[in-house]
Amino acid sequence: MSALKNDPGRGMEDNLKRAVTEMLVLTLLSREDMHASQITQSIQQKSGNTLSLVSPYMLFYRLIESGYILEAYKKTAPDGRRRQYYQITEAGVKYLAELLTVYYRITNGVALLLREGEQSGEA
Repeated sequence: MSALKNDPGRGMEDNLKRAVTEMLVLTLLSREDMHASQITQSIQQKSGNTLSLVSPYMLFYRLIESGYILEAYKKTAPDGRRRQYYQITEAGVKYLAELLTVYYRITNGVALLLREGEQSGEA
């Protein structure tokens, strides 16, 4: 086993990335319908190359099965390939709002705790 796999910082990073992936995909789809490569490229580019979606279809199928997104339509790309576009559903919009509420509550709580430690000189 490599040292990277046993690195607690790496495990935390992987878990955080997995935890926010649904929220990021739903956020992008709340702005516009997108196809898979658009979604993966947007996540990578808009996160400053800190996040990537390695196997998007497993996530898409889970979101479809949950009723949060749907395969809306197909379009032919300039290179001739047919692209499947995904669209957020009404249930997805509600779920995204819930995810964002939880995300902001947790991240604000973490920030408060970390700031407290910095102010008392514990950090």
